[in-house]
Amino acid sequence: MSSEIPQKIGIITVSEEKKLDTEGTRSSEDFGGTLGSRSEITTEIVGIQRTEIELEKLKAEMKGFIGAMREILDEADPPNSQMRLEEVELSVEVNGEGKVSLLGIGGKAGGKGAMTFKFKRKDG
Repeated sequence: MSSEIPQKIGIITVSEEKKLDTEGTRSSEDFGGTLGSRSEITTEIVGIQRTEIELEKLKAEMKGFIGAMREILDEADPPNSQMRLEEVELSVEVNGEGKVSLLGIGGKAGGKGAMTFKFKRKDG
């Protein structure tokens, strides 16, 4: 069995479209026979796509993201604090270009996939 590491990794992304639906309605609160309106935001999946991303590009994005999270978490849990941060779970999105984003912030429009990272404190 070969243990060769691939040069590219496939990412399956889902493209979503948000729509604002406004609909005229009547209710017991209407005065003088006027129509009220109701707005509803819906999300519709408009496409699923598999994209090949260079492994080196994804590794660099992940390395930068994890490094930033380590800095943030170290500052959130100073050594002389009365409380100790034991565990943090983050949802991370990877878009079709290989960009890694926390909660979708900073990513370009387009499809995206998700991963969950769980950071747990080492004993000691």
